[in-house]
Amino acid sequence: MPVQGPVVALWALVAMSAVAFGTAFWRRWAPPLWVALAVGLGVRAVTVALSYDLTPRDVAIYFQNAGRLVLDGADPLTGLPRFQWNFLPLMPYIFGAEISTGLPWQVAGKIAPVLADLAMIVLLMRLGGAERGSLAAFLYAVCPLAILVTAVHGQVEPVSLALGVGALLAARRGGPGWAGLLAGLAVASKTWPVILIPGILREVPVRRWWAVTAGAVVAPLLLLASIPLFLHDSVREAVHVLTSYRSLVGRWGWAGVLNYLDVAGFGYAGPKIDTIQRVGTLVTAVAVLSVLVLFRKADAIALTAALLLAFLAVTAGFGVQYLLWPLPFVLLLQKRLGLVWALLASGWAAFFYLVTVPYPKLNYFTEDTLRWSSLLVIAAGVAAIPWRDRSKEATQPVIAAPKPDQLPRKPVPAGG
Repeated sequence: MPVQGPVVALWALVAMSAVAFGTAFWRRWAPPLWVALAVGLGVRAVTVALSYDLTPRDVAIYFQNAGRLVLDGADPLTGLPRFQWNFLPLMPYIFGAEISTGLPWQVAGKIAPVLADLAMIVLLMRLGGAERGSLAAFLYAVCPLAILVTAVHGQVEPVSLALGVGALLAARRGGPGWAGLLAGLAVASKTWPVILIPGILREVPVRRWWAVTAGAVVAPLLLLASIPLFLHDSVREAVHVLTSYRSLVGRWGWAGVLNYLDVAGFGYAGPKIDTIQRVGTLVTAVAVLSVLVLFRKADAIALTAALLLAFLAVTAGFGVQYLLWPLPFVLLLQKRLGLVWALLASGWAAFFYLVTVPYPKLNYFTEDTLRWSSLLVIAAGVAAIPWRDRSKEATQPVIAAPKPDQLPRKPVPAGG
């Protein structure tokens, strides 16, 4: 097959990245920021080149079409078939700019995700502080999961995450207005970053929550206003499409098992898909509320990691790119179980991108493999939830008691 050579090379790259990831964690590598950025950019550039013919259909076709519609002054929300684009036009505007570069779409469409990943490396360095931040930044640079979602898939997730993590950093540094604006942009890029808002608010005094809220509504409102101005569509029709969004059902978790048992269909529509989605929404709401209660005293990083890992455990609708959501927060926590989850999630994603996508004739085998192995990834994710960090005290570093020979000595009296 024409993709065989690149697939083999990508598997080798994934293996080397996984080894680098594990080694960096165990040896506590904390290189300077420029090293993490150089490694991150280099491995992603190579991956973009190798995956030229492997970009999944949603990015290769749907996102490209969304960008072309914007360039023609049309709204992707209503101009594309249902479920091909279901979000505000922030990213389609970016897709249009990428198309305008004149580069082949398989390259141009990955400019924004790669740049967002480089921004994420910087953000993790700033959020984590000296040694912890340097390690988290390098781990993200070499993590196979981040490389695959960004440089093979070219999905929106890296952009959404960079905006969301940037909002958290702004909140921590005392800029609630900027935090709200970045959070609003994250939600405008895709809807799911709304899950990040509790962690952002955790970093802001309650009396300043209004500033976060005000900032967060600006970007979505401006993008809604741009629809009749630039895309010649009605806000009412756009909102209808936005509120009817659902994720694909079929290969993940409990919904995937129901699909295997022929209780539910596969995809966005089919037998009992509506029921499964409604049940999934209810279960997800219960899980999120439970985490908010259990982690009400946790710091922002632990709370956000718990929310996102819990979401992945119970969601009915799922895309492989969702695995990227908890990664920055898991890397900042730097727990061993988090490392295990990141490697398992990387393997799951690699199987999808490097077996399911290039070899569709094997789908009967690959779908079953993805379905049942997802249960292992979910179990690892639940174990990686920072249960011991449910209180602020639990997340504070433990200061070791000084040894006897390190205790300050009493001054000797003069003449004594």
